[in-house]
Amino acid sequence: MVTEKGKESHRQPLLIGYLSVLFAAVLFGSVFSLAKVPLATIDPLALTAVVYTISGLALIPFAKASFTFERRDDYFYVVIVTIFGGVLAPVLLMYGLQQTAASTAAILTNGEIVFTIALSSIFFGEKPHGRVGLFAVILVVIGLIIATTEDLKALESIVQLNAGNIMILASMFMWAIDNNVSRRLTSRASPAKIAMVKSLAGGLVLIAIALALGKGSIITGIKYDMWILIIGMSVAGFGGALLLFLEGIKRIGTVKTMSMFSLTPVFGIVIAALSLGESITVFQGIATGLIILGIILIGRH
Repeated sequence: MVTEKGKESHRQPLLIGYLSVLFAAVLFGSVFSLAKVPLATIDPLALTAVVYTISGLALIPFAKASFTFERRDDYFYVVIVTIFGGVLAPVLLMYGLQQTAASTAAILTNGEIVFTIALSSIFFGEKPHGRVGLFAVILVVIGLIIATTEDLKALESIVQLNAGNIMILASMFMWAIDNNVSRRLTSRASPAKIAMVKSLAGGLVLIAIALALGKGSIITGIKYDMWILIIGMSVAGFGGALLLFLEGIKRIGTVKTMSMFSLTPVFGIVIAALSLGESITVFQGIATGLIILGIILIGRH
C-alpha cells in the first residue's frame, strides 16, 4: 500500500509537468498567427519591448512580487537568461518573422528543440537514452518538418541563407541557451519568479533601447484595437507559455520538456486553420502521428 502511494505521489508531479508543457505549446503556437498582425505596422523592436514588459507585469502576481533569489550566483544566471531569452531571442524572432514567410519560420523554430537537447547533452549529460531515444528524437524532427511543409519542394526555401532565416535560427539558439540556464535556476526558484524577472527585465531593457533609438512615438502611436491584441498575445502567448514551460522543465527535465514542446508547430497549424480558415492536409496529419509517437518513445526512454 505504501509503495502504491509512493508511485502515485511520484506520478502526479510528472503529470502536472507534461500538462504544463502541453498548454505552453498551445499558447506559444498561437503567437505566430497573432504576431503577424501587429508586425505589419509596428517596428519589431518596439513591439518586442511592449510584449515582454506586459508579460512580465502580468506574471508579478504569480511570482508574489518577489525579485530576490537565494544565492548570489543566481543573479548571474538571471542576467544570462535575461540577455539571451528576454532580449536577444525575442528581438531576433520578431525581425525574422517580418522578413520570412510564416511557414518557413515555423519550420526554423523547430531548431530550438535540437539546440536545447544538444546543449543539454553536452553540458548537463541529459540526453535520450540508447538507440530508441535517439530514434525518437529523429522521429520528432522529421514529423516537425513534415507538419509545417506543404510539399518537399518548400524545403528549398529553408536552407536559403537570407537574413530572416538566419535571425530566426539565431533566436532559437538564444532560447536554447536560456532553457538550459533556466533549468539551474528552477531548482532554487519558482518558475513564476524566473519568468517574471526575465520578461520584465528584458522588456524594460528593450524599452530603454527603443527610446534611445527614437522609437518612442511608435509605441505611443499604437491604436486601441491593436493594444487589445498585443496584451492578449503578451499575457497568454508569451507570459503564460513561458511560465508553464519553466514549470515543465522543473518537473520533467529539459529533454522531455522540449520533446513535448515540439507540438507547438502542430498547434500553430490547427490554430491557423480555425482562425484563418487554412486547411489541414493529410501530409500534416501523418506528421502529427510521427511527432506523438516520438514523444511517447522519449517519455519512456
